[in-house]
Amino acid sequence: EQLAEKDQYISRLQEALRLEREKLQSRFNQQGAELRRREQHINRMRDKLSQFTDRPRDRGLVEILNALPKPAGRREAMSRAAKADAKDQALQLMLERREAELREAMKLRHSLTTLLHALRNDMHQLVQSEQSLGDHVTGGVVLEWSQVQKRLRELQEQPVAMRTDQEKLLAQLEQELGQNRELVRVQQQLLQDSVNSPLPDPLLDSYYLEEWERLQDRWVELKRQRRSFQQERQAFTDAAIRLGHERCLFEQQKAAVLKQHFLDSSPITKTSLSNRRESTALGDLVMAPDSLCLSPCAPITPSSEGSEGTPWSDQKVVMTPSTPELYSALQLPY
Repeated sequence: EQLAEKDQYISRLQEALRLEREKLQSRFNQQGAELRRREQHINRMRDKLSQFTDRPRDRGLVEILNALPKPAGRREAMSRAAKADAKDQALQLMLERREAELREAMKLRHSLTTLLHALRNDMHQLVQSEQSLGDHVTGGVVLEWSQVQKRLRELQEQPVAMRTDQEKLLAQLEQELGQNRELVRVQQQLLQDSVNSPLPDPLLDSYYLEEWERLQDRWVELKRQRRSFQQERQAFTDAAIRLGHERCLFEQQKAAVLKQHFLDSSPITKTSLSNRRESTALGDLVMAPDSLCLSPCAPITPSSEGSEGTPWSDQKVVMTPSTPELYSALQLPY
């Protein structure tokens, strides 16, 4: 296990060293190219500067040869000299800046070269340490490295799609969308086929027969519900009529009781009732004169009073008719 860990550590160091070497080499190449470009630019600037510095002399010689008036020639020569001085100063400033940049680039190049030499020394030390460890360690490292390379080649030959959760979700949604589109297309095709192509006669007749049977079943159910509704309605009507009769009977009984109670409690009603009873008794005497007793002491008990359902039917009333009543009952002049 320790050897395997050492092999892995050495392989990681070698890989990091290789990457650093590649980075430094690329930076060194870039800095070298930049340095060469700047040197070429500085050389071009120097050539231009030398050309500008040589021009005023030629111009002075040409001006001396030309026959111009004195004042104009002097003024033009002074203006040209001032312009040349300004250009010389600008070029001198640019040259100084370029030289400073060149010095900085040289310093950077020197630092990169020193770093590269240090890396080379480290590589030599690492190689020497591997040699000192022995062939079994280096062989294990080489074997592991070969296995890693083999695995990498297999993965490159059979690429595995490393997708995130979002990509998986998008792929699933796209698949569902495709399925839904296919389902919609099939439904549209079936609908179009059902609209365009008519059904065969046997199948159409079977559909009609099935619908007719379903309609008959619903009609039977509707009739059954109607009969039950009519029965419930008739029962409700009978109950309402019976309740009305019972209510009318109750009202009649209540009115009779109230009337009887009122008659019982009224004194006028008592006197009229007694007179009616006396007249009834005299009528009985007229109908049966043989049984009439004219003695003033004879008691008369009205038997006809028992047929009436009055409260006095239970009482024993003794009545003695007067003479005018008797004459009037016998229809005799008094």
